[in-house]
Amino acid sequence: MRKILSIFCFSVSCLSLMACSSSNKKAEKATPAGYVSKSSGSFRLQPFKEVQLENGLKVVFIRDMSLPRVSLTLFVKTGVLQEPTEHAGLNALTAYLLEQGTQSRDALKIADEFGQLGSSLDVSPGLDTTTLYADSLSTGADELLTLFSDVAMNPAFKDGEMGRIRSQMMASLRKKIDNPSGFADMKMDQYLFGDHPYSREVNGTPETLRKISKQNIIRHYLTFYRPNNSSLAVVGNFGDDYESKVQEVFAKWTRRTIPVVTTTAAPAIEGLKVKLVVKKGLQQTQIRIASLGVTRADENFLKLRVGNEILGGGFASRLNQKVRDDLGLTYSISSYFDSRKEKGSFGISTFTKNETAGKALDEALQVMTSYLDTGATEQEIQASRNQLIGQFPRAIETADRLAFNLLSLDFYGISYDYLTNYNRNINAIGVKDANTAMKQVLNAQQLKVLVYGDESIISQFQKFNPEIERLK
Repeated sequence: MRKILSIFCFSVSCLSLMACSSSNKKAEKATPAGYVSKSSGSFRLQPFKEVQLENGLKVVFIRDMSLPRVSLTLFVKTGVLQEPTEHAGLNALTAYLLEQGTQSRDALKIADEFGQLGSSLDVSPGLDTTTLYADSLSTGADELLTLFSDVAMNPAFKDGEMGRIRSQMMASLRKKIDNPSGFADMKMDQYLFGDHPYSREVNGTPETLRKISKQNIIRHYLTFYRPNNSSLAVVGNFGDDYESKVQEVFAKWTRRTIPVVTTTAAPAIEGLKVKLVVKKGLQQTQIRIASLGVTRADENFLKLRVGNEILGGGFASRLNQKVRDDLGLTYSISSYFDSRKEKGSFGISTFTKNETAGKALDEALQVMTSYLDTGATEQEIQASRNQLIGQFPRAIETADRLAFNLLSLDFYGISYDYLTNYNRNINAIGVKDANTAMKQVLNAQQLKVLVYGDESIISQFQKFNPEIERLK
């Protein structure tokens, strides 16, 4: 699953960064009591306020008076990592059921009330976390708070709705094979992570979904959907009275002790391993190259971002230049680090004609090998730094995006200074820093390759002595 967040999808108002000192002084005068504005040099984050409720819920308030709207984002620190293997899909099923009925509202009433606010509830279960998001005009802020908190705190988990959502999730999983790119991603995760939870689909499997009982769902909710395992962002046009209402409403949420969950380690990679998943009739071949990467909190995270931009992260990358532009083997090829709470993956993703599948893999591996052997040049590092700095404002240009980033950084245990010092830290990364980090994490001789294509491609990969899985 590529998050890519991912991660991330919000809108409105570009007031997060204020660049000149005179603007800063004006902003300070207008800053509400209790709000702080992190800054570094000429960069200043939009003022925000953090409150920790007695039940453990952290609430981040960001006032944005540019538009008459309010949004609520609940960040629950539970995902696939907290599921038992035999109940894969439990967290997603629990999350999707939240809006299907509370103690006082059925699914139709919830949908109708959100509709009257011109809104809907966006529920996004993931590998590490689960997010609930909704917004409305400021005139409906009180109703939004009442409805949103009811969904989060008082789910009913009705039998009929449980069966319906389960069936929808199973149907979605069965259709996965019809999307070659998504199916290849799923098979690559399984191949790379083995018995680690990151190998699993967020929605589990039809077999594991059938085993999930109502008691499993209630237990999972009561264990992990707790205020002391969550954080909330409130963004928009509101005043002190609304802040008080939010705190009063969510203070009723009961805390519990959150258990520590241990996971099975992903298997070590010994050598270059190739697995072919073949199915008759496929017109193109999907190719995935992967190894274990780093956690989001890894000290080399930014150095790897700079290095990967050169390898395959940007349009001017070496992979794109060689495999796409020079050789014409694909329309798209890219590399990425999917960094998570625990070690995520490094990956290269592309597709090609069945006839050129073997050559596309050979060329991609050669580019990676050459890059790790010789490293990036000063010119490439400078271009990478400029690209990442140029993209950065979009990550926090709106109050909603800033709020989501604050919640995410808090979850991963990263200081908010990551945002204010981003440009400075990127500019401080030199050629040796990026090259060393890439060589420490990646080894072109220690990789797993997943190839998904027609039966006719098998002969092109015989030199790898591949494992072969045939699909009907």
